[in-house]
Amino acid sequence: MMQTIRGGAALVCVMVLTGGLFWPLPRTVLTRSEVQSAAQAGPAAEAVQIWPADAAAIEDVAAGERPSITPFLPGSETRTGAAVLVVPGLANSTPSGARTGATDVARWLREQGIAAFVLRSRPVNSSPRAHVVGDIARAIQYIRAHAAEFRVSTSRVGTIGLDQGAALQVEALYAPASVPSPSSSDPVARESATPALMALIHGFAPLPEAAAAPPPTYLVGSTRASDNEGGMMDLWERLRVLRSPVDAHFVSSPAGPTWLPSFLSWVTYRGFLTDAPRLPMRGMVFLDGRPLPHGYVVFTPVGAVGAGPVVGRVLNSTANVPIGQFTVPLAQGPTPGRYRVEVHQNANRWLSNSFTPGLTRDPAFGHSRVLSPSIDDHRVYTRVRPTDATEFVVDLQPGITDALRIEVWSAAPPVAVMPPRIAGLPGPAVANPGVAAYHEQLTYTPNPVPGVPEPVLLWPDGAPGAVPDAGGIFTDEDKPALYVYTPAANLSTRTAMLVLPGGAFTNRAIDQEGIQIARWLNRQGIAAFVLRYRIRPNYSGEVSTADAHRAMRHIRANAATYRVAPDRIGVIGFSAGAELEGDAFFNSVLPGDAAASDLLDRVSTASNFNVLIYGGRNARTPATAAPTFMFVTLEDGGNHLAPQINVLNGLRAAGVPVEAHWYQDGPHGTSMSPGDPQLGQWPALMVEWLKRESLIPPAP
Repeated sequence: MMQTIRGGAALVCVMVLTGGLFWPLPRTVLTRSEVQSAAQAGPAAEAVQIWPADAAAIEDVAAGERPSITPFLPGSETRTGAAVLVVPGLANSTPSGARTGATDVARWLREQGIAAFVLRSRPVNSSPRAHVVGDIARAIQYIRAHAAEFRVSTSRVGTIGLDQGAALQVEALYAPASVPSPSSSDPVARESATPALMALIHGFAPLPEAAAAPPPTYLVGSTRASDNEGGMMDLWERLRVLRSPVDAHFVSSPAGPTWLPSFLSWVTYRGFLTDAPRLPMRGMVFLDGRPLPHGYVVFTPVGAVGAGPVVGRVLNSTANVPIGQFTVPLAQGPTPGRYRVEVHQNANRWLSNSFTPGLTRDPAFGHSRVLSPSIDDHRVYTRVRPTDATEFVVDLQPGITDALRIEVWSAAPPVAVMPPRIAGLPGPAVANPGVAAYHEQLTYTPNPVPGVPEPVLLWPDGAPGAVPDAGGIFTDEDKPALYVYTPAANLSTRTAMLVLPGGAFTNRAIDQEGIQIARWLNRQGIAAFVLRYRIRPNYSGEVSTADAHRAMRHIRANAATYRVAPDRIGVIGFSAGAELEGDAFFNSVLPGDAAASDLLDRVSTASNFNVLIYGGRNARTPATAAPTFMFVTLEDGGNHLAPQINVLNGLRAAGVPVEAHWYQDGPHGTSMSPGDPQLGQWPALMVEWLKRESLIPPAP
C-alpha cells in the first residue's frame, strides 16, 4: 500500500528558479582565509601523551618529543560524536611545525561538530618509520579507549592524512602495530587501530599485494606531473579493484584547504556523523496529479545533528521502471525523523520513449519526434499547494518509507495544451507503453516552450546531408541549430560554452542537459550556445560531429557580435554529448581555411577548454587537447568512466591541465542536481577550475 506523505499544516507556493537569487552557486570550496578564520574560534585542549611514560616503545624519543594528540572538541550543541585524527605532513611531524596547517583543519572540523585530534608523532626525519607508523595506530587506539572522556563514538573514528601524513596513514593500516591485542594489560592496545574512514590529501602509499579492502576513502590529488602525485591515481585504481568505496578529486593545481566542504558532505553522506540507523526508501513523486517525468526529491533533516540530506532520483527509462518512481537503498537512506521536502522538476515530457526499438526504427517517428525543451529552467517545489502557509515537512519512520507518495501542486491548475501533430506516429491507443506515455506527456507540454529563444540555423539554406521524411518534408530534426543565451552585460566574463545535451544519439535531453545548463551558465557570466545536433536513426555520428564543428565555427566567427573572447570558447557535453565532444574536439579538430568562400570555414573548430560530464571519448592525441574538467560516478559504469580515465592519464602525461571529480555513488544522467549535496558539487567546482586556469577572468 502506498503511503501518502503531506506536510503538517500544508505548505505554500512554487519556487521557479529563474535567476541567481534562487539558485546560488553552492559552497563546495573554501579559501585559506576562511579556514583560518574558523581557526580563531577558541583554543584547543592541552596535548595528551598517547604512550605511557615508561613505555619501552618510545625509549628512542626525548621526553619533550613524546608522541601526543591535541584535542579540538566541539560544544554540546554541535557535537556529532564523530572523531577525526589529523595526521600532519613532514613539516608538521616536528615539534616546531606541530600546529601548522593541520591545526587549521582541526579547528574547522570542530566548528562542524566533529572532534578533531592533531597528532604529533615522533619526528619522521630522525625516527624509524615503523615507529612513526606505530604512533598513528596508537593515536587511533587512544581516542577509542578514551571515547567516553572525549564524548565520541568508538565506531566513528576516522583519519585525515595531509601530504606525507597521508602516506603514513596508508602504511599504518597494515602495520603490525595496528593489530589490536585483546588480552593486553594496556587497555589502549585492546582497541582497533583501523579507522572508520580516511581522507588522503595530496599523499599516498601503495597497498600491499595481499591487502584487504581499506575503509571508505576520500582522495585529493594533483594531476600536475611536477607534483609527482601520479601514485594517487594508481591507489584509486587499486581501491576500485578491492571494491572499497572511494570518492576522488584529482585537481589541476594543489587544492589547499578548499576540499574541506566537499569532505564534510562526503562524511555526512556516508552516515559518519550520526549513530542513528538508516531506512531504505521507495516511492512515487507526483506533480499536479501526474507522475513527475524527470527530476528528484530532496529530504533535508529538521533539527537533527549529523543527519544529512537524502536524495531520491526520478530518472526514468524504459527498463520497467514506472514514471515518477524513486528508490534509495538502505546505505544511503534517511535516519528516522522530520524532513523538509523539495521536489525538483527537470522536465515536463518523458523523453526516454525514443529508446523503444519500434520507434527508433520508424523513419517517420525518427524525423518527427518533439525533442525541443519542455520547460525552460529547473524548478523547485517546497510546499504542497500554492495556498499552504508552511513548508512541506514529513516524518520518516520505520514502516512508512517503503511506499511513499510525495505529491505537490504548482501555482496554476493543470492545463491541457494542443499536442503537436506528428506525422506517422502511432495513435495513443496502441499497446506500446512508450508511445502511450509519449502521447500523455504531449497533452500537457506546450511547444515551443515560452522563454526559449528562436533557434539559429547553422545552415540557413539547408544542412548538408539532410534527409527528408517520408512525405518529403524537412523537420526541425533535419535542421541543426543553436539556442543562444548571453549573460547580462554587468555579469559577462566574455567566456563562452557550447552545450551538447546527451541522449544516446537517439534523443536529446535538451531540458536538463541543455537549456537549463545555458541559463545557469548565464548566471555565472558565461555565454552559452545549446546545440540541436542531428541524431540516429537518420544521421550518423559523423553528421553529429559536423554539426558540432559548424557550431563552434559559428560562435567563433561571430564572437564580436556575441561579445565573447574568441580564445575563451569551451565545450560542455553530457553523456552522448560528451562522446560527441570527444569526437569533434579531441579527435577531429579542423583548422580554419583562410581562402574558404564560407566565412565560417575560415576559423578553427578547436575548443579552448573541455568539460566532460558522465561521458567522453579516448583522446588519441592528448598533447593537442585543451584543458579539461570531468565528472562521473563509479556507479555509472565503465562505459562512461573508462574514457575519462584515458583522458586524465593522457593529458597528465602530456602536461595539459586536467581535473577530474569521480564519485562512488550516483546513477547516470543526474545533470546539475542543484540541492544534491554530493552530485550537485561539480558545477561550482567547474567554475572554480575555470578561474584557476584563467579561463574566466578575475572579478573586478
